[in-house]
Amino acid sequence: MNNISIIIVNFKSWKPLEYCLNSLLNQNNVNTDIIVVDNYSNDNKIDLFKKKYRTIKWIENKKNYGFSKACNIGEVQSKFDTLLFLNPDTNLNSDVLDLIFKKNIDFNTNLVSIKQVDNNNKNTYAYGDFLNLLTFNGTLRYLYRLRNKKTKKRLERYNQFSPDWISGSFIMISKKLFHKIGKWDENFWMYYEDMDLCKRAKNFNNNILMINDIYCYHFHGLSSRINYETKIKTKTEVLISKIKYVKKHFEGYNKILLISFIYFSVFFELLILSLFSKVKRGVLFYLLKKI
Repeated sequence: MNNISIIIVNFKSWKPLEYCLNSLLNQNNVNTDIIVVDNYSNDNKIDLFKKKYRTIKWIENKKNYGFSKACNIGEVQSKFDTLLFLNPDTNLNSDVLDLIFKKNIDFNTNLVSIKQVDNNNKNTYAYGDFLNLLTFNGTLRYLYRLRNKKTKKRLERYNQFSPDWISGSFIMISKKLFHKIGKWDENFWMYYEDMDLCKRAKNFNNNILMINDIYCYHFHGLSSRINYETKIKTKTEVLISKIKYVKKHFEGYNKILLISFIYFSVFFELLILSLFSKVKRGVLFYLLKKI
């Protein structure tokens, strides 16, 4: 029987987490070592979960450290050689992990994810292309994929394929490879840490694998956008982390150009849309305070 350590970072996502844990405890033919790292939810609900889920390891952080650091904290407590980093707003059918292991994938050379669908069974496309001068906004990404014959419609035809990066909402990796590439970069509080992890894995000549014929449910946003304040902060973190990624992986004129284009594109969009959206206005004001 295969063994897997599952690390979940939680912040006030109790209801989705409950469904997620129930689905993990119901996995067939797999021994699971489940670790939940609570990022200081501070709402007194963790004690109820500890009593209900006594076989699960619970780690209580003293503050909200963000996704990357919390994942690294959880990994330290893992006992099996295969790791799964999983969002609390996911739900797995009982045969999912067993089906993945039956593919006999080498997790020492592959970072692996599976198709993720929403509650309407629509693909959420939890993968993408590395950020660069040709992909820094939605229009450019579409043209880039069209030119390189990597459109989402085309990729959906394959049982599996190798994108540049896969979402941190579901990543399987060996403990050996995870340590070799340097674990999660804790400079990323939230967002782009998954692209960064995959970039470093590829720099070590490893493969990124998306399995398209196995799926799980991902109710995107239930864990990160639970109220207006959190929604503003998380949307702002997208841009902050994007800039961190560029500063880490680019040099010289390419770095200067890309950062300039990103700021211009984002602020232009926010200035226009803030006329019509309270959330966009909030993101704009929050962002101006941060930079």
